[in-house]
Amino acid sequence: MQMHVRFSTRTASVIALMAAMSFTALHADAPATPAEIQKARHDHYHALGEASKKVRDLIRSSKPDFAVLEQAAEHIVDASIDQGRWFPAGSGPEAGKTRALPAVWTKPGEFAAAQKMFSDRAPTLLAAVRAKDVDAVRRAFREVGASCKNCHDTFRAPED
Repeated sequence: MQMHVRFSTRTASVIALMAAMSFTALHADAPATPAEIQKARHDHYHALGEASKKVRDLIRSSKPDFAVLEQAAEHIVDASIDQGRWFPAGSGPEAGKTRALPAVWTKPGEFAAAQKMFSDRAPTLLAAVRAKDVDAVRRAFREVGASCKNCHDTFRAPED
């Protein structure tokens, strides 16, 4: 049995309004102060670290759970795209405790290149996971990890 749905102009307008309201609601709680931005950035990187640990642990398994791997790899890809927005001006060391070094803001071209390396490599990890090719996942994960290390070496202070 096929069901045909017809949208009226009014229905389309209601859907558009609801989508706009949802977008506004989702962004209404966006961090506003430098301290909130720093906390949000920390939380984003913590979640990225958890996803990376999940991938690392699963690829060491004799029978990795590809559904869980895919979720983790998707999170890594999303973070690789989103991270460019996690470092607005005014959210560096002048705003409070952070491991982000001033070079993030004083060398924006170099920082953007380091972020691009991550965002270029992350999709390869997801593709390998979706292909269910454990060896390719391992190789891609090493490449993603190298891009993380590249950025950390220049733009992140060591832990206290």
